[in-house]
Amino acid sequence: EAKGEEISQDELEKSTLKTKNQIIFLNGEMVKKPEIDGVLITSYTDKNPSFEDAFTALNAAYANNGYRIHVEKNVHLKDSIEVIFLSKNTTNNFIQYRNRIDLNENSSIKIIEHFKCLDKNLCFTNSLTSINLEKSSNIEFNKLQNHNDFQIVVDNTIINQDEKSYSTINTLLLGGKFTRNNLSFYQNGEFCESNMNGVVILNNNEFGDNHTYVDHKNANCESNELYKGVYLDKSKGVFNGKIMVRPDAQKINAFQANNNLLLSENSSINSKPQLEIYADDVKCSHGCTIGQLDDDALFYMRTRGINKEDAKTILTFAFASEAIEKLTIDELADITKKEMEKKLNLSLN
Repeated sequence: EAKGEEISQDELEKSTLKTKNQIIFLNGEMVKKPEIDGVLITSYTDKNPSFEDAFTALNAAYANNGYRIHVEKNVHLKDSIEVIFLSKNTTNNFIQYRNRIDLNENSSIKIIEHFKCLDKNLCFTNSLTSINLEKSSNIEFNKLQNHNDFQIVVDNTIINQDEKSYSTINTLLLGGKFTRNNLSFYQNGEFCESNMNGVVILNNNEFGDNHTYVDHKNANCESNELYKGVYLDKSKGVFNGKIMVRPDAQKINAFQANNNLLLSENSSINSKPQLEIYADDVKCSHGCTIGQLDDDALFYMRTRGINKEDAKTILTFAFASEAIEKLTIDELADITKKEMEKKLNLSLN
């Protein structure tokens, strides 16, 4: 692993969302964490790591740092926790993080996580976060992925849910040389709900790959999945969403939608929705669309005096915005909208 360079206070300030509670890693070392009643935050390295594929095995072998958040029973944290992984190196860099979040019964938390490389050397991050939700607990976990052109990120998130627990994972993929997100939800009790919202806006030669898996093991559970993708220039995307409904999992509602806009002849998306259902009393649906902007809507806007390029951009922004409507953290919603505008070359004013 390459030796890290000094990161200035100014660089740090520009990289955060200026939230109240921050966990900060500089070049792989935790340098800051908040003190919060009922929430224990420590450095974390898994002594008995398990792994599912080549990247999680690599992570198990080499990860030597990360964070652990433990939320006590009946603790509801109103303010979000922002986790920032910053790196700056003289040569190419390869970083592994292994993180764990445990929510005890009837507790709730909101987290924003982002990785930032502050230089123009190739930076490969391979991260694994395991989230464990006890009965009636609730997490909102936000991945802010406005990576630069030198960042390669493989991000694994594994969520284990006990009965009546509720999880929401928002993936905001707005840049990066190569980004792969693996999300796996295991519903280990009845009356669980798992929600996934994703927005992907890529340009140039960027590549974004989202894989989701929901394992409905028990009855009376729900999952909702909405991913919106916009691909410009020579960017490429992959969406692979699998829903598994086990034989004992009756009365399941599982919904999945992946809608994509290709705004260049050189852009592409490979979308593969999968349903594997072994129970008979379920409601499951998936829909995948790939297309261009609606000509009628474009025509309507142009009759209102809006030029063609502006009309296209406004319609594209509106299309993608549906996936971020449910963001509950103001600082995150603001930066996401700004980054989307920047990516689409739009000034909404």
